[in-house]
Amino acid sequence: MKTKNKKKFQKPPERKAEPASESAIDKPSLKIGSFLTERRVLFLIIAASALVYANSLSGSFVFDDTKQIVGNPELHSWSNIIHALSHDVWSFQRGTLTTDIPPPYYRPLFTAYLTFNYQLFGLWEPGWHLMNLLVHTIASALVYFLLKRLSGDLAIALLGALLFAVHPAHVESVSWISGIPDPLAALFYIPCFIWYVRYREDRDVKWLALSLIAYGLAALCKETPLALPLVLAVWELTRAGVRQDWGTRFKDIATRLIPYAAVGVAYLVLRFSVLGRISWKHPFMARVPDSAIWMTLPYVFLNYLKHLVAPFYLSLIYGTSFITDVSDVRFLLPLAVLVALSIGLWKYRKFLSREVWLAIAMILVPLLPVLNLRVFHYEYIIQDRYLYLPSMGFCYLVAIAVTRLMRHQPKLGWVTYAGVVLAFGISTAFQNRVWQGAVPLWERAIYYSPNSWSTHYNLGLAHLGLKQYDQARAELITAQRLNPQKAEVLNNLALSQAGLGNIDDAIVTLKAALAIDPRLFEAHNNLAAFLYDQKDFDGAKREILQVLQYDPRSNSARFNLARIMAATGDQAAAIREFETILAAQPDDGAAHYELALSYAAVGRKAEAAREIRNALTLERDPEASRKMQQKLADLEQ
Repeated sequence: MKTKNKKKFQKPPERKAEPASESAIDKPSLKIGSFLTERRVLFLIIAASALVYANSLSGSFVFDDTKQIVGNPELHSWSNIIHALSHDVWSFQRGTLTTDIPPPYYRPLFTAYLTFNYQLFGLWEPGWHLMNLLVHTIASALVYFLLKRLSGDLAIALLGALLFAVHPAHVESVSWISGIPDPLAALFYIPCFIWYVRYREDRDVKWLALSLIAYGLAALCKETPLALPLVLAVWELTRAGVRQDWGTRFKDIATRLIPYAAVGVAYLVLRFSVLGRISWKHPFMARVPDSAIWMTLPYVFLNYLKHLVAPFYLSLIYGTSFITDVSDVRFLLPLAVLVALSIGLWKYRKFLSREVWLAIAMILVPLLPVLNLRVFHYEYIIQDRYLYLPSMGFCYLVAIAVTRLMRHQPKLGWVTYAGVVLAFGISTAFQNRVWQGAVPLWERAIYYSPNSWSTHYNLGLAHLGLKQYDQARAELITAQRLNPQKAEVLNNLALSQAGLGNIDDAIVTLKAALAIDPRLFEAHNNLAAFLYDQKDFDGAKREILQVLQYDPRSNSARFNLARIMAATGDQAAAIREFETILAAQPDDGAAHYELALSYAAVGRKAEAAREIRNALTLERDPEASRKMQQKLADLEQ
């Protein structure tokens, strides 16, 4: 009887997984063509960034820019860079009568960035926008190097970085000048991550030192990067080839991250020494129960995920409010979706690669600090600029998914990716138009929040700034109807009335504003200006003295006082006041011109001509410029 020989099958020897090396990094898993060298890849990323943000360069100063840049005299001196280390971002407004001062942020490198740009560009807006675009472009290139280091795959790095460069959620951080803290922090956040990985792979302590320095600098740009060690911990947990039990592994990771904890503590000590606190609570939150905050979290978190995946028709404000009822669909639906996502991740966890888990951590960890809703006003609990750092993880995740699809369905993969990049790029270009000026910005906000007095109020201010008095008056009347007790609304309504030539109505409206808030110095100042126009110099002076009693440093009040002095013949006193104003605010074109008139009145024609020329360099109104040029011609005859 014949028997068949049984063949023995031997398993191939197991290979130990190794971290990505330089040679592995240079070998993409997809054939993307020999044409795409690294230099050309970087050019593609830079070109994409420049293309989608090209129309942002013509944008104006909007929202906080008008205070933080235009109205910030501390930017006029290089010494402000050193001053920033011991003061908060809004310190220039402390001690004034301004009532809407934002929280005391400690971001000295952001203040240094503003100071540097002011010294370079003054109030030339395209220069500021160009610098923001430069920062974002560098950050996009750094994302490429980060993903290349993490994945060891040139294709993933290219696809992820290109998507990051055009992602519409970044518009608030790039097209809005004052939104730059997140991209600025990314310039240090990303190298910190890269250098830590390189330290662990190369065992060279210099990379650890560089990573720690970058970590500290990132925190000095914004608070969010403090969470980065949690991402590093996840990277350690997802490393291939590590053979340790979980207890030992966690202990080893905690030990490795002690230097980052030390840097973080040093930052918090410095922050506390400047601000007198670590964190803060928005005054509005005193009326909001803790239960409402917890019930609002799923809604906020899900909206952030939605804006990562479908970043279309974005806004500064989304008509948000705190959720106080467990039966509210805004609580139940987001909670159900997040629970379903969590169950899905748990159920299919074995099918998710290490890279996917790391990408998820890169999304979630930078979002944790902004889920502290206690620090926000209810209208601003969702802000797209907070997605700048988390979007790195999202773009990494998309790149992983697309490369896997391309291996099996190359054409479908490329078409899908090209469609996403094209849609995102177009959306970014359109979003830039929203941030072009205050009017489109607040018109978009009203779309989401039509019953908010503040959105109509800000749109009214935007029209007022453009001397569109009819539109301003309409919006301010709506704001006043929605909130009748806001003296600020009446103050600006009076300005729109005056712009339409109704000075008497404006005076009545200002008096109504002062009846609500007698300490509203802007209303006193405006009332003084209108009384001045009506030749009631005594009444005007009385209002100005009330302002100076409240705020002796008010340049606007001193400007009006100087005009009154000039009108009543005291040119010497007027000249002193105007010169004092210009010492503090050299870019005040109106003060230059009024000083010129006072110089001319006392026969100092050469100095008067010089001041008119200074005023002309700052004046943007063609009619006002024509008037100044005529006066200059009269002086030079």
